[in-house]
Amino acid sequence: MSTKQSKSFAGLARRTLPLLMALVLLPAAAHASTASMTNSNAYVANENDNTVSVINTATNTVTATVPVGTSPAGIAVSPNGAMVYVANLSSNNVSVINAATNAVAATVPVGSSPTAAVVSPNGADVYVANVNANNVSVIDTASNAVIATVPVGNGPSGVAVSPDGAHVYVANANANSISVISTATHAVTATVTVGANPTSVAADPFCNLVYVANTGDNTVSVINTATNSVVQTTTVGKGPAAVAISPIGAPGYAANSVDNTVSVINPFNGSVIDAVPVGAAPDAVAISGSTLGVYVANANDNTVSVINPFTDKVIATVTVGSVPAAVATQPVQF
Repeated sequence: MSTKQSKSFAGLARRTLPLLMALVLLPAAAHASTASMTNSNAYVANENDNTVSVINTATNTVTATVPVGTSPAGIAVSPNGAMVYVANLSSNNVSVINAATNAVAATVPVGSSPTAAVVSPNGADVYVANVNANNVSVIDTASNAVIATVPVGNGPSGVAVSPDGAHVYVANANANSISVISTATHAVTATVTVGANPTSVAADPFCNLVYVANTGDNTVSVINTATNSVVQTTTVGKGPAAVAISPIGAPGYAANSVDNTVSVINPFNGSVIDAVPVGAAPDAVAISGSTLGVYVANANDNTVSVINPFTDKVIATVTVGSVPAAVATQPVQF
């Protein structure tokens, strides 16, 4: 085997072995989750028609369309799969969808222009980034009421939570920074400078790493959460609007809204393994815990591209509502 072939094989092995491990580990993780239901759907927030499309990931078909608030821009699924939280940008509230009935069970007022949401690993709290208020609303899921409001940087546009639930990471698009919130005190404990116009953030499920999509300079920053410092910067496609990490930590995916591709990132060395052509203006990405398929919301052609993680090829294109702005699946907990 030539040196070039050997390197290629090694790179392929690094990418596929974690995925093969996931096929074994993910069902066990789902089974071990307390009071959990298996939610195999992908949920897509359609910003222009005020709906959420529910995609069955086994068949890649839309099985329901749920009316929500005005201009839904962010979405998150609870760890137990029972609830879906939708951040409605123009109505300044969060719609709470019962996943069993596909109906809105509650509506929670939050700050100005909520654009992203994440649920804590224990399911107790939802963190909502309010882009025009420069703060994060904390919703208690038992009462569906805001229990805290945390000031952050300018233009919070993305939010993620650490696997242990101790910290929330907020991408401040207009400040080129990440605010680190302690979930125990609901206060910012650190601010990390990253690339230009960070719009999305994702936490590695195992390592002390957080990935940040920097739309303004075509990079993904990797933050070591132990030191709150950037340890790696990867150049991806043009206009990375979203980032997601495999449930077992590899690979990573960046949705590039300008050149209509998804960059596949090797987290071990920060290299780009592949660039997958998708639909027009991909601006959100999520990974199914049940199929490992990568779901990419294409804002300008009202579709979701489904990428096979083993081949890095689009295997389905699902028509959804007008301007799909966000996509989410049930988080996997080990």
